[in-house]
Amino acid sequence: MEKVIIVGGGNAGTVLSNLLSPYLDVTVIEPRDYHVYQPGIVDYVVGRESEEHMIRKTEELFNRGVKTVKTTAHKVLVEDRTVIDERGVKYEGDYLVLATGGVNREFRGIKGYHELSQARQIREMVNNPKGKNFVIGSLPGVIKCPAAPWEMAFLIKGAHRDFNVTVIVPAKNPPPLQQPMSNAFSRLAKELGINVKKGFVVSEIEGNGVISEEGEKLPFDQLILDTPITSPFGDNLIHVDKETLKVYDGVYAIGDVNDVPIPKTGSAAHFQAEVVARDILGEVNGNVEKRRYAGEAMCAVYAGNSGLMIWMNYAKSKVLGPSPVFHSIKKAFTSLYWQSLYGKMDPLLYPMASYLES
Repeated sequence: MEKVIIVGGGNAGTVLSNLLSPYLDVTVIEPRDYHVYQPGIVDYVVGRESEEHMIRKTEELFNRGVKTVKTTAHKVLVEDRTVIDERGVKYEGDYLVLATGGVNREFRGIKGYHELSQARQIREMVNNPKGKNFVIGSLPGVIKCPAAPWEMAFLIKGAHRDFNVTVIVPAKNPPPLQQPMSNAFSRLAKELGINVKKGFVVSEIEGNGVISEEGEKLPFDQLILDTPITSPFGDNLIHVDKETLKVYDGVYAIGDVNDVPIPKTGSAAHFQAEVVARDILGEVNGNVEKRRYAGEAMCAVYAGNSGLMIWMNYAKSKVLGPSPVFHSIKKAFTSLYWQSLYGKMDPLLYPMASYLES
């Protein structure tokens, strides 16, 4: 039986392992005891979600046939399809999949808000603010879920109407695929009384002020910044063929850790895991037809008291809404997410994606 080594037990790695384990020998290398539903953090910081609904024990999310090793991958030998862990132990497979997720770069002690410990700090900041002037945004570069700073701003403003909320966006003009989403968010921000500063590239933080590269100083009482991500194995995300998701023959990188030109979201990671699962199983079974990743990503996001449905691939994107239905879908997915890791949401996911693409 062919052996698959998967480095990372987050969204992409868990979905892939559960799809492959009925047919192949699957080992997952993951150092963490708990798996966090990161999109739920925006709910958590305003008190709309509890920790117990957002986390599960990592080992409980895998099918029975999946082997797990609690360790950290230290080095990857791509040509040998081998991983060496922090203790020097080697793990070699017929297939190797890197699904570690991205690592937030640090800027002036700030490393984003995707860890539960960071979310706790923001929740405390919102519940017991030192002042009512909030600045929320990101640094230039690839970040996890570009919708998240907007969602956080919408929810904080919705919960605390007396707060002065400003969203800072590094790009004056977003990439074409993100333009419809950016336009929709900007309109909603205006309706909610949220200030938006586009083209604000953070260069420094001085006291209670964040300074742009152009020298503009924006005062704040509370600052919430996301930072760009990189691979845990180097200074850049892992380069892959954007359709096959291959690094090398028999070696793939999926989810946040790769450099495909699509926003980093859980749905993109899920679609990529499905593509790689079919590719590996097809190759093992002698099927020469290959599945290709077309850049699919689909997310329901908060938009004030309403919501948006965002769909995109490499060629185009669209935004539906605002609608309360999409708000409800986003909120419900905190529970549905855990089922999606086993592929149980696919009967709904793929027809919806096909409908949005049409």
